Amino acid sequence: MIPNDTDADNRILKYKRMIRKSAINIMAWLENNPNPTEEQLKKLRELKGEINDRIFYYCENIKDWEKHTTTLELPQPVLEHQAYLDKGISAEEEE
Repeated sequence: MIPNDTDADNRILKYKRMIRKSAINIMAWLENNPNPTEEQLKKLRELKGEINDRIFYYCENIKDWEKHTTTLELPQPVLEHQAYLDKGISAEEEE
């Protein structure tokens, strides 16, 4: 079964959340363990392994990902105003 674009986008968001959660866990661990013992450092290494795995899976999922953009049709007054702004006339020159 070939996943559709929505499934791929959902996986990418999922991995981004997982990376963010791992990063927060590492920051919290650092705050809570200012002078860690060797035993406590094992937990930090576990957290490092988690974030490395999650970054790997994120990178694998975005490798062939195509970003899609949409173009909106703007009303004529907006286009005219944008053209006016693009002229670069300063307020002093306008007076």
